[in-house]
Amino acid sequence: MLRPTHIPVTPRGYEQAFFTSATLPVLTTERLSVRAPNLDDFEVYASIACSERGQHLGGPKARAEAWADYAQMCATWVLRGHGIWTVTSDSVPIGFVRIGTEPGDEAHELGFMFTEAGEGHGYAHEASQAALLHARDTLHLPELVSYIHASNTRAIALAERLGAKHRGTLNGNRIYRYWGPRG
Repeated sequence: MLRPTHIPVTPRGYEQAFFTSATLPVLTTERLSVRAPNLDDFEVYASIACSERGQHLGGPKARAEAWADYAQMCATWVLRGHGIWTVTSDSVPIGFVRIGTEPGDEAHELGFMFTEAGEGHGYAHEASQAALLHARDTLHLPELVSYIHASNTRAIALAERLGAKHRGTLNGNRIYRYWGPRG
């Protein structure tokens, strides 16, 4: 069984990771902190991706596949200047939002995934709204979309509540555009 979070981190490695993550933006809302991900947050991600909750993320995933996805989303901070954030309420991780770009994407993507405990409180809307504002006002991204499977009605409702409009399909997913040249 792959247990990447249980491999010891050397003091120097931990220090380097700490200083690197400290440079990432922290978004704060009335009730939430949207902060850099860390090793311990992988357990929360795996609880989503490796369960039925991960069906719209290509899952349920094997733990090793979930680790590869999580590491890739964390790495995009270095490669693109944006990536996954951990959403916390009262310092407890309840989900994730991300600005990401994957091979085949036509635009930067806003993604969101939450634990069962994180649903039904408006946290996804609040955290996603903060990420949208960061993408537009700080990163100055020319457009932002969410790629959502047609059966993911909760995600569709959230995207629409955030102001996105359905603008076609890509690889079997609906494209919900928040802003951009294709309107």
